[in-house]
Amino acid sequence: MEQFLWDFAVYISLLGFVLLIIALLTGLRIIKIKQKFKIHRKVAIAAFIAVIIHAIIMIYFYFFT
Repeated sequence: MEQFLWDFAVYISLLGFVLLIIALLTGLRIIKIKQKFKIHRKVAIAAFIAVIIHAIIMIYFYFFT
């Protein structure tokens, strides 16, 4: 079970990193999107959630294993 959590934490951190890069690039208008989609805010929220999940798992491994 711990190996699965570790692998999941690694994958979720990579996903969060990619989502943060996309949110940054859409916010700076390097990647241009239509205003009505508001994808920048949704991607940033998804990235924040991924980073929080990663942090919780890493705190578990740091303190409890």
